[in-house]
Amino acid sequence: MADQLTQALIAAGQAGDKQAEKYLDDLQNQNFGELVRLLSQEIAGEGKNFTSRQMACLYIKNALAGQSIATQKEKHDRWKTLPAEIRGECKKNMMTAMRSSNPDLPHFVAVAAAEIAVIELPYKEWDDLVAILMENVTSSFDEKIKIASLECLGYVCDRIVDVEELVGTMPELDHTIVDRMLTTIVDAVQPGRPDPMRYSALQALKNSLLFIRKNMDNKQERDFILSAICEACNNPVHKIKTLAFQCLDTIAEYYYEYLQDYMTNIYQLTTDAISNENEEGVKMAAIEVWNTLSEMESALIDEEKEAIEMGTPLTGRAPCPRYVQAAMEHLVPLLLRLLTLQNEDDEDDTQNLQESAATCLELMSQTVEGLIVPHVMPYVQQNIQSQEWRMRDAAIVAFMSILDGPSTSDIGQYVDQSIQVMLQSFQDDHPVVRGSAVHCVRKICAHHLEGLSSEKLNAILTAVDQKLGDRPSIVAPACSAIFEICQGLKQVPPAPTNILSNGMVQLMTNLINVTDRPDSAEHNIRVIAMSAAGAVIQASAMDVDGVFGDLLPAILARLEAALNSQAVSNDDKEFRAQMIGQLAALIQTLYHRMSKEAVLPHSDRVMNALLKSLNTRNAAEEAFMAIAAVVSNLEQDFAKYLDAFIPLLLQGLGTLELTNLCLICTGGVVDLCASLQNLIQPYADGIMEAMFNIIRDVSVHRDVKPAVISCFGDVAMAIGAAYQPYMQLTMMLLMQASQQQAPDDNDDMVAFINKLRCSVLEAYSGIIVGLAEGNALAIIVPNVPNIMSFLSLLSNDGSKDETVLQKAVTLLGDIANEMGDKPEIKQQMNQPFVAQLMREALSSQNETIRQEAQWAAEVVQKAMT
Repeated sequence: MADQLTQALIAAGQAGDKQAEKYLDDLQNQNFGELVRLLSQEIAGEGKNFTSRQMACLYIKNALAGQSIATQKEKHDRWKTLPAEIRGECKKNMMTAMRSSNPDLPHFVAVAAAEIAVIELPYKEWDDLVAILMENVTSSFDEKIKIASLECLGYVCDRIVDVEELVGTMPELDHTIVDRMLTTIVDAVQPGRPDPMRYSALQALKNSLLFIRKNMDNKQERDFILSAICEACNNPVHKIKTLAFQCLDTIAEYYYEYLQDYMTNIYQLTTDAISNENEEGVKMAAIEVWNTLSEMESALIDEEKEAIEMGTPLTGRAPCPRYVQAAMEHLVPLLLRLLTLQNEDDEDDTQNLQESAATCLELMSQTVEGLIVPHVMPYVQQNIQSQEWRMRDAAIVAFMSILDGPSTSDIGQYVDQSIQVMLQSFQDDHPVVRGSAVHCVRKICAHHLEGLSSEKLNAILTAVDQKLGDRPSIVAPACSAIFEICQGLKQVPPAPTNILSNGMVQLMTNLINVTDRPDSAEHNIRVIAMSAAGAVIQASAMDVDGVFGDLLPAILARLEAALNSQAVSNDDKEFRAQMIGQLAALIQTLYHRMSKEAVLPHSDRVMNALLKSLNTRNAAEEAFMAIAAVVSNLEQDFAKYLDAFIPLLLQGLGTLELTNLCLICTGGVVDLCASLQNLIQPYADGIMEAMFNIIRDVSVHRDVKPAVISCFGDVAMAIGAAYQPYMQLTMMLLMQASQQQAPDDNDDMVAFINKLRCSVLEAYSGIIVGLAEGNALAIIVPNVPNIMSFLSLLSNDGSKDETVLQKAVTLLGDIANEMGDKPEIKQQMNQPFVAQLMREALSSQNETIRQEAQWAAEVVQKAMT
């Protein structure tokens, strides 16, 4: 069997032999443990063929690495259930092979061993792994073995992060393990080590930075780590220098609070690299450090502003030291100098120094806001009409890069003065300048629309409309500019007239025609143009309502044609699905905008097309959202489509692996409940069964469950007393959800638990109101003590957010309003935590919460008297 396995591995590796791959897959399915044992023996066999050993490594790696939550859990669980002796033999063989005399093998062993370590190290089940790798690095083994051992440490850290993001939290690595890893890695980074080894060590260090919080908390260890990284920033080998700056970038993100002692050195290293380094990659990596610093400081400054607005003290940290503001005077000129290093080919999408510098300027402007204007505008004014195209383009890009930070009051005068120059630059002799000008106008529309007069907006709209026939790299920002203008024009209800009215038909025609271009896939212009068309519909004034009567059947005809078209190649299928999705999205927008009387004559054809669209892969989400718009528009007139629609809705609710589709379908249930009320009762069994299945399934993405739990309340409000058959299971699931807790130090989980609790509170409120309307409150009264216990828990929870507080007092109000006349409810309301929640909500800075609390307090007081 071993010989047959060797031959199969060689065949699979050299020729991609399908029969050999099937043989290996069959072995895996029949006896995974035996296959693992044989593969590890193959890897450790020094006399074996290199290809078979290499493929055995990759096969073990692929057998343990999953691409989805369910697959990853399944693969990890399968490994964990193997007998300890098989796992032990496999790991022992791996470590033997790591010291192979074949210099090319250890790298592949490192990949496979890391995948095993991801499963076992968090649970302290491979105690000697790090010790063996440490010995490999620090002893007199061959350099390839040292490098592979460092790679293995880096892969372990990298893969733990990947797996944790995929499947959720895992146990933290034991600090002793982290210490040994870090000691091994930092030792290999030191000067005097061979450059290939230092490179692998730096990569491993970069991957490990997330795990070394305790080490970074210790100043002596922190100094040692930063010293090693900063020294590597001066290494003459470009890829080592680049990686060292990437390490600084990661440290700036994870350990910003410790940078003060090192900022002078970091500033000198980065600015020297930006100014004097010849290698683009090194310059970009140095710039990226300032990008991260800007993002970190922007978030900190926003927190400080919020604290000031709320009148609360800043706790837990010192004020932001504002390194970016301090460096701005000297850093901005270095970045402006790089803006002339653009690609001459405007269709070249390769990242270049101009883009890196522009991104840094943009992030800096978001951090320092209006303070950046006097440092950039003299450069813009000096070069905007230069005879040299590179200087003209650099000036436009510089101006464009700072539009996102300063307020309109800080930069508005320059924006107003720029419009004429920018529109003239649409006709510049050089295509790069023309493209930058259109992008600049897009950003002006996105951030400073309120500072422009109707005349200038109209001039922009006319100019970008004329660009819709240009090449894709120009069409994309032109469509985006139209989209942004429309976002600024939207009013509810629509205005009597606006700047879109005169050219509405032609503008819509030009946008939709973009999708017919043979190059419409380039720069995503097909999608961007259709999004802009939808925005035009949303922003249109009342005086063009008559246009929609012609537009809806035209869009519908396009959708029907797309559904009836034949697609053979994968590209054709993708194009067809995208068109169906985009046209469905336009129909959704039209149904939101048009009256029921206007859409009713078309609705049979529309629903027929949308129901067919649900069977089109990659278009189902847009089709479901369009149907939701039809539901909201037609309300109870939608009932005739329920028999055809509900089975497809239930099918969508059952696609648990497609998180977004599942969420959209849950929203579809909410829309049906709101619009059709008790007309959905005949379909309630299927809907509730589908939603109960979602809550029970452990593989479902966690974001789906709060939406489904909240939906219980919507169904109850729709069908009233008919909700009784679902009460027992609903109450059990709500109680289980209400008991979920989050660690205080896990912000992500705290946010999720708040979201989950909001959904539970909404469900309780909806069920109470629905049962009250159906005169069936008696069936929930026995559950009120559990509900009140949950509210009591929330009253003492310092991690609850404002939305939870609002939903909690709303629920108290609903209980008092609907059941306050019952003696047992009065008794429940007469508890200290009720008054505590009310006081907290009444003192909130949020007016909506205060208003909700005032209502709730009144009905609670009424119930108590």
